[in-house]
Amino acid sequence: MLKKIKQFIILGRFHSPTGALLLAWPCTWGIAMAKPDLFYLIVFSLILMLASFIMRAAGCAWNDILDRHIDRKTSRTKNRPIASGSLNITEGMIFIFIMLFIGFLILINLPIPAIVISLTSIPLIIVYPLTKRITFFPQIWLGITFNIGILIGYSCITKTYPDFSVITLYVGAIFWTVGYDTLYAMQDYKDDLLTGVKSTAVKMQKYSGIFTAFAYLISTIIFCTALILNNFNIITIIIIIILGIWQITHAARTKINDIQKFKSGFNKSNISGFFILLAMIIDIYILN
Repeated sequence: MLKKIKQFIILGRFHSPTGALLLAWPCTWGIAMAKPDLFYLIVFSLILMLASFIMRAAGCAWNDILDRHIDRKTSRTKNRPIASGSLNITEGMIFIFIMLFIGFLILINLPIPAIVISLTSIPLIIVYPLTKRITFFPQIWLGITFNIGILIGYSCITKTYPDFSVITLYVGAIFWTVGYDTLYAMQDYKDDLLTGVKSTAVKMQKYSGIFTAFAYLISTIIFCTALILNNFNIITIIIIIILGIWQITHAARTKINDIQKFKSGFNKSNISGFFILLAMIIDIYILN
């Protein structure tokens, strides 16, 4: 029984929160863009962080079911519960429905605009695992999917649909995700060439690091634009620029076969996500 529970934990990636946090940070940025009272920022950040872990677990399980044949041929993923046979497809689907039910309980307590935006993410999640079969740029689809929390977070506070500054931040976050997920894809580069899986790393190959740096550059410019549109302090803009330069320089020096460096670069995205939120909080509640 304990072994089975452990496999479900692995299936939902609860043992590895990095991906869930990368889903959660944009939610908190969207909340901060609404500049609510600190109490509401904390409450809704915790709610959407919980939702991020739940929905990411469902998405990972769905991805593992669709990719089970590919995962068996990839060194990094061959021991995943579905690919290894530790869990069967029926058990995987039951897990998904449980996660979706928990997500539904959270969803029905949100304002109508946030519910509408949340529902649009479901087909995006369903389709994402298939994009790596048809395009070399599934990271763009992932960015569109992963960062929709910005729009949801803003709507949770304002009870309206996002304004132009929030949509601008969302576009910037898409490029941010293209950057860190290209780094992530670099670790499967050799296996993906053999299995036919498409990614920006496979497309760019030895130029993947430069491509990632360019994506980070674009995201930094758009992030700054969004915050300026929302009247954030120049100090916050400077912090965003510093974080951007930090990620850009690391990515530019990352080679396709440098395992430690692209893992480090991927993890830096979580640090960056946290400090973006921290800068926004300081701006809203201390500088103003």
